[in-house]
Amino acid sequence: MKGEVIKMKIKFKQLFLPLFTGIIITASTFFYSADVIADEESSSPVSFNVGYASEYWYRGVYQSESSVSFGADYEAGGFYLGTWWADVDQGLEHDYYAGYSMSAGGADIYFGVTGYYYTDNFDSDYEEFNVGISFGAISVDYADGKYKTATDDSYSHTTVSVDMSSMGLPITLTYGDWGGSTLKGDWFSASYSTNIQGVDVGLEVAKNSDDITAAETKRADTSYAVFSLGYSF
Repeated sequence: MKGEVIKMKIKFKQLFLPLFTGIIITASTFFYSADVIADEESSSPVSFNVGYASEYWYRGVYQSESSVSFGADYEAGGFYLGTWWADVDQGLEHDYYAGYSMSAGGADIYFGVTGYYYTDNFDSDYEEFNVGISFGAISVDYADGKYKTATDDSYSHTTVSVDMSSMGLPITLTYGDWGGSTLKGDWFSASYSTNIQGVDVGLEVAKNSDDITAAETKRADTSYAVFSLGYSF
């Protein structure tokens, strides 16, 4: 039965990816043309997004062979609230987040909370506090969280990103480091993104360390590349 479920999942992805790609290209062309004609931005505080990734990695940790995602966001007066759902190898990931963002002294600052939840026991649920600051080309994000398990699986994760576009290079360099009672390891990536008629197209090349968290998945000390598509409306 498990084998049949896996085959159905693979078949679903094989059928859905071409359809998904066609839908976002068609939709983006339509809405892009409409925006040009209207020549105005929407004032709605609600937005939606759909996406596809050839592989799903998060903070240097492998999650899924490929993934289709959907999200919804609400923003007003600096406050934000949203949800993001993704297809993983076993079941679904559904995340929820809320927080507040502002600008001060030439820097963009945010703080909030995020919860990560899974169906079919793909992973243990976990929740974290987030804070971040961006100043010019440099961004620093910090998360402090805890897995909802019987043991003390608290953790932290720090990310430092540098936008190289000011130096004439259309890439972003990112370094991430795990810390805490049980999680460890670090990772590095170089990513490129562009927008083609409303469709976000991205490519990320990355490598994680040999002691990265969840090393039992045999995805430690691994170099990988991810192609992604996204559309927001």
